[in-house]
Amino acid sequence: MIDLEKKALSTFYQLWDTWNHPTDNSIKESYSTWATDGKGIGSSALEIWRGQDDFKSFCKEMFKQNPGGMKLDTTWIEAYKINEHLVALWGEFKITIELPVKNIVIDPFRITALLQLIGDEMKFIQFHSSEPDKGSGQWWPGTEEPKTYEAVSILFTDFVGFTNIVSTINPNKLVAELNEVFAAFDSLSNSNEMMKVKTIGDSYMAASGINNPNEHAVRAVKTAKEMIEFLEERNKYNRIKWDMRIGIHSGPAVGGIIGSQNLSFDLWGDTVNMASRMESAGMPNKINISRDTFELIKQKYSCTHRGVIEIKGKKKVDMYMVD
Repeated sequence: MIDLEKKALSTFYQLWDTWNHPTDNSIKESYSTWATDGKGIGSSALEIWRGQDDFKSFCKEMFKQNPGGMKLDTTWIEAYKINEHLVALWGEFKITIELPVKNIVIDPFRITALLQLIGDEMKFIQFHSSEPDKGSGQWWPGTEEPKTYEAVSILFTDFVGFTNIVSTINPNKLVAELNEVFAAFDSLSNSNEMMKVKTIGDSYMAASGINNPNEHAVRAVKTAKEMIEFLEERNKYNRIKWDMRIGIHSGPAVGGIIGSQNLSFDLWGDTVNMASRMESAGMPNKINISRDTFELIKQKYSCTHRGVIEIKGKKKVDMYMVD
């Protein structure tokens, strides 16, 4: 005789195990726990599943947002057999979501579900989850104030003549080019303990000092020099030649995770704006920095004073070019 309650619990943990260890197979495995017409409501108002297709879309997006997975710790869980085909399940849990800059902890996280025996497998036919008003992690969107970082260095890159290059190559080639270059930039940023913040078109933004404040400006300049070296070497053998400007500014910034569906870390403030101005006022294949950054790196890098230069907004600032 089948122990439906144990089988329902096994199906429940099978689902969460795939979410905790996301792989290509995990996505398919998670679908197998869901009935074709299974319905559910997640913790967000946008998480409503009216069948397996909705659930598939949710899983794909979730794995995309949280490649590190979602760890489930059980506080308590109970299963109750309603009849020979149905089991009700409910419980309370702690969920840990690993993001690049911090972990989010949702505790408690409550789930109620109804599972049905279909063939010889238990499937979710009803699912509902809810979370408290606040997560106990450092910051959960909409529940905590973003964090102020007292000393960071922001780096911006931008390709010179991008519009002209775009007009000469097909879109697939353009995407492939940007993907290859930005993947290399990601690797260089990671190796120097910088964090990629985002890309906007052909612009790349990274920050130093988010996780490790020590020598944040030095590490930003080192990364910038390595980016230029990478492009120079690549240009020797590649038909499409990329030249770029790089700008860096150092100072305080505010950062946090934004969005309700596509969670992303971002930074705001005058430091970010000034770093962008350093880039736009820069020169091809050169690193343009502010006086604030210069004061932090002058013992390790030789620089040339460019003088006081007017930037957008009619403000004049001291600029230096890293030699």
